[in-house]
Amino acid sequence: MKDNLIKKLLKVKDSTSVKVRFNDTDAMGIVHFKNYIVYFDDGFVSFMNSLLSPKRIEDTVHEGTVFGVKKVEITYQGSAKFGDYVIVETQIKKIGTSSITFQHELFRESDKTLIASVECVRLAMELKTNRLLNVVDFFANYL
Repeated sequence: MKDNLIKKLLKVKDSTSVKVRFNDTDAMGIVHFKNYIVYFDDGFVSFMNSLLSPKRIEDTVHEGTVFGVKKVEITYQGSAKFGDYVIVETQIKKIGTSSITFQHELFRESDKTLIASVECVRLAMELKTNRLLNVVDFFANYL
């Protein structure tokens, strides 16, 4: 059963659109490099909510289960500007015992140009105790 769950999760791909706000940009109107992290977080939330669980990820966080970031590796290919819409595509690359590696790609909506890609390792943990959770068990209960 757990192998089937992992296979199912690895096939899921989500896409969400984000409008570049003025405060995301620098003096030249280009998205500041640190703000791409926010877009990838939007992709994470959208991905988790796309799994058709009766719970939203927001509910899970409010109940005390969080997905802290352990590692982020970003490759910038281009840039987005104020007023652009960007598409964040998200999927799981790898599922470990207590971690999930997400792959995100950010495209400019108008011309489908790849702007940035990120590999992000998140740890599943119980907020009250800071105890790491088994990711597969979490998803078995979440779904």
